[in-house]
Amino acid sequence: MLMKVLQINVLVDSGSTGKIVRDIDNVLVHNGIDSLICYGRKATDNTSRTYKFCTEAEATIQKVLNRLGLTLMYGGNYFSTRRLIQKIKKEKPDIVHIHCLNGYCVNIYSLLNFLAAAGIKTVVTHHAEFFYTANCGYAFECMKFLNGGECSGCKLPRQSPENSRRGFPHKSWRKMYESFHRFKPGSLQFTAVSPWVKERSSLSAIVLGYPCTVVMNGVDTSIFCHRHDTQEVKSRIPKSNGKIIFHATASFSEQPSLKGGNYIIELAKLMPEHTFVVASNYSDVGSDLPSNLVLWGRTKDQNELAQLYSIADLTIITSRKETFSMIVAESLCCGTPVIGFKAGGPETIAIRHYSQFVEYGNISELKKTITHYLTTSKQLIKEQISSEASELYSKKIMTDNYIKLYKN
Repeated sequence: MLMKVLQINVLVDSGSTGKIVRDIDNVLVHNGIDSLICYGRKATDNTSRTYKFCTEAEATIQKVLNRLGLTLMYGGNYFSTRRLIQKIKKEKPDIVHIHCLNGYCVNIYSLLNFLAAAGIKTVVTHHAEFFYTANCGYAFECMKFLNGGECSGCKLPRQSPENSRRGFPHKSWRKMYESFHRFKPGSLQFTAVSPWVKERSSLSAIVLGYPCTVVMNGVDTSIFCHRHDTQEVKSRIPKSNGKIIFHATASFSEQPSLKGGNYIIELAKLMPEHTFVVASNYSDVGSDLPSNLVLWGRTKDQNELAQLYSIADLTIITSRKETFSMIVAESLCCGTPVIGFKAGGPETIAIRHYSQFVEYGNISELKKTITHYLTTSKQLIKEQISSEASELYSKKIMTDNYIKLYKN
């Protein structure tokens, strides 16, 4: 009998999770498994294997209502949720796999309640923390999510709901707890993208009692490998006697932020002998940046990004928190070691021999570690690093693990 898997995510074909659901979809179809992706935001080019259940207008309205304190952060969305549930009823999938649903596109509680009542086997992947905190995508050092403690007055940057003063975070926690605990034993399976996420989630009463396994995110190792076609990118970087230190991020700013662009600028000032290359959209960046800092801008495609990883001597990550870090996986697959701050996920998924992490915010220790890697560590062979990394982070391994999970 043909298995049918229906994935749900906020995006498709873009963003890290949007690419992951497409990778899974392609492998499912290749293996003769019926597949459908339901998504909520952006792309509108629906095919026989994709279905958009939320309009941009509906998502905008939900966001405004949340900001005004009129609805829960993961509530509301009556019409888009009804549309999605009707699609699930029509498709009759054997497995529903939920990824990220934090884009104001669906009522998570109603969706979970429906799946539990219908007895549909459900997989939920912790790409971020909000399924087990019920509120924050990153809870940082806060542990109030363990038992639904009140989150009023939360000081975490851009994490707590705008309406926390109304006590909504506790209501969200209670609703998330009740929705997950409607599932019967054997009908709900969690996965975590890193050992750190699995450990964190196991502390929360919201998901307590349900199985969770680690399935790390995968990258396309036909693109992210040690590249030799790098002459074009090399020609755009000023020649220097120093090393090339690379930093890739979604958004770069000299102001303190979740991704820590300010630390990259500080490092460049402290290490003028080396060239720092930043691939990112950037904002709030002044004109007094150090001369050895190259703002590359957004890469035109993944091939260009892989070329930048390949020419770099080191990749630096300065995030405050990451549940996984595709940067770590992509860089190592391209043969380039990774140095950074301890951020949760990265240090638990990186290959120990080719990476090192220091306490968050300790810029002097980070500089010391970078210098050690560049001057005193043994010579690392990029092809060897790339080969080992590809056996750990390939999207084939990720998709094989998910298919095995579905069949079980």
